[in-house]
Amino acid sequence: MRFRDIPPFTMAHYKVDVALDEVDQLLESYKQQGLQLEPDFQRGHVWTEEQQMRYVEYLLREGVSGRAIYFNQPGWMKDWHGDFVLVDGLQRLTACVRFLRNEIPAFGSYVCEYEGPPPLGARLEFYVNDLPTRAEVLDWYIQLNAGGVVHSDEEIARVRTLLDQERQSTE
Repeated sequence: MRFRDIPPFTMAHYKVDVALDEVDQLLESYKQQGLQLEPDFQRGHVWTEEQQMRYVEYLLREGVSGRAIYFNQPGWMKDWHGDFVLVDGLQRLTACVRFLRNEIPAFGSYVCEYEGPPPLGARLEFYVNDLPTRAEVLDWYIQLNAGGVVHSDEEIARVRTLLDQERQSTE
């Protein structure tokens, strides 16, 4: 096997950074292009409300990983045909929209209770691809989601215990 024989990962052709407080408005504008947030290959809403709140809190603290949201629209930036389909990022996007619509709090407060705009670093990265066929979109979805394992509550609790022990030993 040679490294050059490894097929490259499918990459999106366009990227835009979106401030957290602009996410809902941008999605509304995508509705004109046939926005599909839950195509049949999506796994549905699996994050708990607690996970959604923690993700928004992570963004508000200007966390940098896990901000990518992937879309596909055939003909993007050319002839704009076909639906604008969310390929990956439903959980992250849903958490942000729910916060922006005052459905969940972050750090104990709803968005309407905050003053001023969110921190500049509280952003998502919207990637848009222009794959022409459903098969290519499904293959891209698999590439994005077939690896990795989500941490269980028990794994996070174990590390929290280690953190507590560490803090106690340095006091």
